[in-house]
Amino acid sequence: MHALEVLEFSEILARLARHCETERGRGLAAELRPERVQADAHRALARTAEAVVLLNSGPPALAGVRDLRQPLSLAKRGVSLDGEVLLAAARLLTAVREAHRACSARLEEAPHLARLALRLSPREDLEDRIRGAIGPGGEVLSSASPDLARARSEVQSNQARMVERIRRYVSGPARAMLSDPIYTERSGRLVIPLKAEYRGRIKGIVHDSSASGQTIYLEPEDVVEHGNRLREAEAKEKAEILRVLAELSHALGQEAAPLTESLEALADLDLLLAKARLGVEMRGCQPQLAEGPYLELIEARHPLLDRAIAVPFSLTLGRDPQAILITGPNTGGKTVTIKAVGLIAAMAQSGMLPPAAEARIGCFTQFWADIGDEQSLEQSLSTFSSHIKNIAEALTKSKEGALVLLDEAGAGTDPAEGASLARALFRAFKEKGCRILASTHYGELKSFAANEPGFVNASMEFDEASLRPTYRLLMGVPGASQALAIAERYGIPTEVVAEARQGFTEEEMSLDRAIRELRKVQEEAREARLEAQILRDDLARAEEAARDSAAQSDADRARLRQKASDELREAVRLIRLEAASIFDDLRRAPTPEARAKGRQRLKDLEEVAGSFVEDVRPKAPARQTAAQRPVVKGDAVKVKGIDQAGVILDVLGGGRLQVQVGALKLTAAAKDVRLLEDAAPAAPRHSKPKSQIDRRMRAVHEIHLRRLRFEAAQEELEKFLDDSILAGAASLRIVHGKGGGVLRQMTHKVLKGHPQVSGYRNADPDEGGEGVTIVQLR
Repeated sequence: MHALEVLEFSEILARLARHCETERGRGLAAELRPERVQADAHRALARTAEAVVLLNSGPPALAGVRDLRQPLSLAKRGVSLDGEVLLAAARLLTAVREAHRACSARLEEAPHLARLALRLSPREDLEDRIRGAIGPGGEVLSSASPDLARARSEVQSNQARMVERIRRYVSGPARAMLSDPIYTERSGRLVIPLKAEYRGRIKGIVHDSSASGQTIYLEPEDVVEHGNRLREAEAKEKAEILRVLAELSHALGQEAAPLTESLEALADLDLLLAKARLGVEMRGCQPQLAEGPYLELIEARHPLLDRAIAVPFSLTLGRDPQAILITGPNTGGKTVTIKAVGLIAAMAQSGMLPPAAEARIGCFTQFWADIGDEQSLEQSLSTFSSHIKNIAEALTKSKEGALVLLDEAGAGTDPAEGASLARALFRAFKEKGCRILASTHYGELKSFAANEPGFVNASMEFDEASLRPTYRLLMGVPGASQALAIAERYGIPTEVVAEARQGFTEEEMSLDRAIRELRKVQEEAREARLEAQILRDDLARAEEAARDSAAQSDADRARLRQKASDELREAVRLIRLEAASIFDDLRRAPTPEARAKGRQRLKDLEEVAGSFVEDVRPKAPARQTAAQRPVVKGDAVKVKGIDQAGVILDVLGGGRLQVQVGALKLTAAAKDVRLLEDAAPAAPRHSKPKSQIDRRMRAVHEIHLRRLRFEAAQEELEKFLDDSILAGAASLRIVHGKGGGVLRQMTHKVLKGHPQVSGYRNADPDEGGEGVTIVQLR
């Protein structure tokens, strides 16, 4: 088709073919043409979308699939195939099996691929049978049949005996009669180089002689016998190989029809995956589907140009406007833009993803194009005549919904006549229901496009400061005249340019000024839109960051509340246990000394409980200093997200601090800690425990033994166990390290003999592995 030729659609197909893995797939790529029916075009895009999903999840390998249509036809007619063809058939069967599994696994989200899977006929039994008989080089394996294995065993044994026999002549008493102490081969037989004067001394068959006649090549008689047996065994081997090949070929021929259909289905799948790969390479988008002859492109690029240099463009063509007229200077990019739109539309209707940020695609019923200098020397047609011939054919044969692409419409003849002809052609194509994308240099057509219903002006931007094109498409604005400015820049005298300007009518100069003003306003509006978009993006990012920060603060507060609640419940439980113990002791021994001791224990208990209540009671917020100094050990501080004041226990470095907040110890980032001005520095309390409850409240659930000597580690471990048992702990974590295993062995020995230990185990890898032991207490 002429339009696809001038659009260079064949270059797109060549790129598509390079992404195919099979010979048959490349053939289908070369034959691909745009669909003209909307349902078919949209179905092609839907199939490619499913192929993109399959490509991302791991597609089946198709590179080893050969076009076996002819060999399958021969096998069906009873022809025996060789080992290499049978091996190719096994690869085909493997690809069919893998493709069937990949496509049928996506029944719901990929209905088109699921339907393609119905055309695939896996034959795992035949695949295994061929692979069990044919080796990787196409050779028939001994495992193909017991008779073949026996025949090859006979061949090997006869070869060994024959070699053994002939070696006796080379290394035995007959060696003196040989011209060289070697054996060689003549006509497929093993022979010895016997000196001619010893002819007859050794019985056998002469197969050759040297050029001088002084040496004859003799096959000894006893070697002849083994050679004959070898030939018989080789004949059996060959016959069995032929039988195996014929049997496998017959089995393949019985599956010729479903395998041929499977081969075609694999070629279709290969083409679909190639479209997906090409879309990824061109950074194509999955377009939205539209009704009728319609095309909307956002940030699209010419598919054949280097993405790094191609300038993106955006346009809408179909309903309103029905036609776009692009004006602007030469080499400004008008032809490239027209070709890009035609190519993208043809690609989309062929199931290929358009290289654009966004797209909405309908379906054009035809493609007509008259682009570039197509003067025909053979037919002696001028440039104008050649263009008119193409346009006449398009006008005669075009249907409603066709896409008509006209580059420099009406050019090549008298400007007045050319402009009038172009106007008439545009109206004629529009009345036939075509969609038109055209370019022109004629100033009269700018007014025509501005006033004609269904038409819209567009232009290729031109930098008036540098007098160079920017190749950006501007919709809604006709191109201003730049000829005189460019002429002046390239050396035409100023007075000549001034005289040329006087030739413009007032109406033409007003139009040119209006166009320049309109372009300036449009550029300012575009910059405002870009600035607004940047502000919207910044605001969205700030809102997202604020939501994340608030969510993190809520989570931290919830975690600390839960921890404080757990600590409070545990403290209350221990206080009750201690009080119950005191009253039990008083009931058992109600002596004055026991009562005095009990009162003292109750006083201690009241002191500890009061201290704990004071620790967890919320403190009034303190004022922040004007210029916060670096915090030091003992400073009163507030931690971000926690209402209660705390005390610095240690400065850990790396911007981290250890803080005591009530009964809680936590690590916080220095930026999240605020120094309190009115709170006097106070070191954490380290008063001597007054009772068992004080000891229990200070109990921990983890001990580190790694830096202790053996005796000290054992003593600390036993003390730790006693305190933890008194505190009512349920599980403990003992960190002893891996090292040579001495501390681990000691730990396990102590735990094994302790009556309050119900069990222990090595920690899981994410808990510390063999360097940690987890203990369960009774």
